[in-house]
Amino acid sequence: MNLPVRSSGQAVNHSAVKVVICLGAFLSNLSAGMFNISLIDIAADLRFPVASAQWIVSIYLLVISVLLPVMGRLGDRFGRRKVHNLGLFAFAAGALGCALAQNEAMLLGFRVMQGAGASMYQATNMALIVSVFPPGQRGRALGLMSTFVAAGSMAGPGLGGFLIQWFTWESNFWLLAGVAAAVGVLAHRLIPRDTETAGGRLDLAGAAWFAACLSSLMIAFDLGGRSSFLSPPVLLLLAASAGMAAAYTAHARFSRSRDKRGPLGEFPPADSGVSLFTNRSFAAGIAITVITYMAAFAAQLALPSLLRISGAEPAWVGLIMIGYPLALVVTAPVSGSIADRKGPLGILTAGLLLMSVTLLALGFGSPVLRTSAMVLPVMLLGCAMGMITSPNTSIVMGLAAKSQLGRVSSLLALSRNIGMMFGTAAGGLMIGGTGSPNGSYLAVFVVCAAAVGLSSVWQLYSFRHNSKRKGAEQLHIPYK
Repeated sequence: MNLPVRSSGQAVNHSAVKVVICLGAFLSNLSAGMFNISLIDIAADLRFPVASAQWIVSIYLLVISVLLPVMGRLGDRFGRRKVHNLGLFAFAAGALGCALAQNEAMLLGFRVMQGAGASMYQATNMALIVSVFPPGQRGRALGLMSTFVAAGSMAGPGLGGFLIQWFTWESNFWLLAGVAAAVGVLAHRLIPRDTETAGGRLDLAGAAWFAACLSSLMIAFDLGGRSSFLSPPVLLLLAASAGMAAAYTAHARFSRSRDKRGPLGEFPPADSGVSLFTNRSFAAGIAITVITYMAAFAAQLALPSLLRISGAEPAWVGLIMIGYPLALVVTAPVSGSIADRKGPLGILTAGLLLMSVTLLALGFGSPVLRTSAMVLPVMLLGCAMGMITSPNTSIVMGLAAKSQLGRVSSLLALSRNIGMMFGTAAGGLMIGGTGSPNGSYLAVFVVCAAAVGLSSVWQLYSFRHNSKRKGAEQLHIPYK
């Protein structure tokens, strides 16, 4: 419905704006998973090795992760709406180029463009929701975004398989190009214009250090999953990543001492005059994002292999694993509404504890549970994730000043991607190089469960510390 006119004089249809912003999140996750089934066909058609085809997926995720902080900063500086909408059109152009690609180099080049476009609207979508929606509606809007993210992840493999079976692999990209262009037009018409932007400089040197660090880390994870994490190339890449991370940290500290506004990746002082990362609730929220996505993706990678080994048919395994996104789709909006009414801390803590218990049950019970009995813990894992994402996002975004929303939004998206990377590595350790769970299966689940449980304790302690310092009202409505 049309709500009151904003300060810019532009009427806002909140329902339509919410759906348009969430459609971008759906597209980016749909594009990440819909090509796994068609990689062999693409490699055969364009005549390049099947092993190289994996980079059609990997380079897309890598570009998004590398550019998220840059795009968040650009959104704060030049306008989140502009960056968000331009990203949708860049995504559409990249998909169109992929559909017309004649060789591997062209395909990967346009896939980079597609990833850059996705990073632009991923970095700004949550910031747009927080800036457009009043506090009483943000939790539901963020919960709906979690629903669209899960729906994109869920629909990707099935839709990609359907299109490659009945049409061609190019039809995947044609579909993405058309939908993204249509969503871009709607976003241009419906999302209200930016009412404020932030100044400051863009630290390209810091961005380059960060990109090199994350790229070498992702390549190391990719090689480690295919061979061994103890192989010399992987160890060298991990050492290089650590060295570049140290160099980036040193560069950031030097730049910040020279410029109080701070470089890219360093958050300038909030309204209180203290960096956001010194706020324990903010740091805990970022850690929770990384840890929970790591745990969930490790489980989603390892459980199908365990079920197949136990004799389950592939179709039955697919039905069991689809319980995770279905449960998340149902739980996330409900959790957002509860967070809006009762405050985010209670539902967040309950979700973290449920995830920790479920991971322990999977670690100790999976080898002995019957295949049909696995449906319950898989769905409970999805419910726990739905209870975590919306309240945790509300807390993190609510602690940021308006001028920082773009950077915090991009940081949350980056945290999710890093969590997925670590989860993939952890799942690879459980499966091993043989395709079957090895002795580290129980250990990884126990470690993930312990990390999730400790993050719950950390968040509770952080809120208690902040309530003593700033007043108990921050526990219920953290938004600024």
